[in-house]
Amino acid sequence: SSGINAEYGLNLRCNPGLRHLLQENEGPAKLLALTPEDILIRWVNFQLKRVCDNRRIRGFNRELQDGAVYTYLLTAVAPQQTDLLPLQKHDLEERMDLILEYADRLEVRDFISSRDILKGNTKLNMAFIANLFNNYPSLDWEEQEDQFDEFTTDIVIEVEETREEKSFRHWLNSLNLGPVVSYLFEDLKDGFILLKVCEMLLGEIDEDRVNEPPFKQSQFMYKSIENCNYCIELGQQIGFKLVGLGGRDISSGNKLVLSLLWQMMRHYTLSLMTTPSGKPLTEDEIIEWCNSKIRRDKVKNGRSCFKNFRDPGLKDSRALMDIIDIIQPGSIGYDLVLASDNEENMMDNARYALTMARKVGATVFALPEDIVEGNHKMLCLVFARLMKVGLSDN
Repeated sequence: SSGINAEYGLNLRCNPGLRHLLQENEGPAKLLALTPEDILIRWVNFQLKRVCDNRRIRGFNRELQDGAVYTYLLTAVAPQQTDLLPLQKHDLEERMDLILEYADRLEVRDFISSRDILKGNTKLNMAFIANLFNNYPSLDWEEQEDQFDEFTTDIVIEVEETREEKSFRHWLNSLNLGPVVSYLFEDLKDGFILLKVCEMLLGEIDEDRVNEPPFKQSQFMYKSIENCNYCIELGQQIGFKLVGLGGRDISSGNKLVLSLLWQMMRHYTLSLMTTPSGKPLTEDEIIEWCNSKIRRDKVKNGRSCFKNFRDPGLKDSRALMDIIDIIQPGSIGYDLVLASDNEENMMDNARYALTMARKVGATVFALPEDIVEGNHKMLCLVFARLMKVGLSDN
């Protein structure tokens, strides 16, 4: 049950209305026996039943690809801010774009794109629905808490997750390499998913040295450490700087693993684009590409050029929006851009910029706070992803 609580906040104390998801002859103990997937499926179907007679789901892939379930679901949980207009769009991409506009309006979109839904990306669909549940549970609760109080006392587990950890977790899940990563440090302890990332980055690894879970309890420690030690070895082979990080640190859930994850994510993103010689692009080459585009554009005329990804000028999202508008002319509604004279406006601008980045085809895992606070690591990856879109369009 800790995975449920850690990832989705699905506990009776925070969401006592979950009792509505119990079927006939089921008691509250049943919720502890359900997987996060089962609870979310029950929740979606509970909402669908309120607004639609003939749609129900059994999973998070193909049944969501036409957007109808999402349209009904958003209407059920937020009827004041959404409607059934997407169903009138016969072009599925246009339908998905409108659905995600509604999700942006509700501030629940996070990392999912139209392409993810159309492809039936199970993990990102599930993460999106979990985020919607946490923000708009729409489970009416009556005066019947007492019978649950004693039962829930021992099952509520609070787990904090930073934005950085959330970004890494969603990135790992987007790769579809293995089991869903629900709680970052816990789910990486056996080293298996990290080895799958190394395999993706290197092309191949020695499969004979990979211990595939699940492990017997008596074998968990040494098999996990073997995997994690091999992961460190492969990381050094790639060229990662892993001073002070050992296999035991990963297998014990030490936060030092964040350094490895950042280097993996950065290497993967930059490896998507190569120079004519076949080498991955450098940060300087990404900056030069962006600045040259902004300088050459007759309207932008160099107004938002930047020195590096630590440049404080990037915090207002102007450079980000200019690059997006250059990649897809007319895509940015500059009349919607607010003056960057307070943090609230800057957050709105960043939210808009990231939404439009996804709309032009960039797979980004940054959050608005990353832009406004000048997180140079995430800014680098956002511009790299936009560069990839710009180069592929040409």
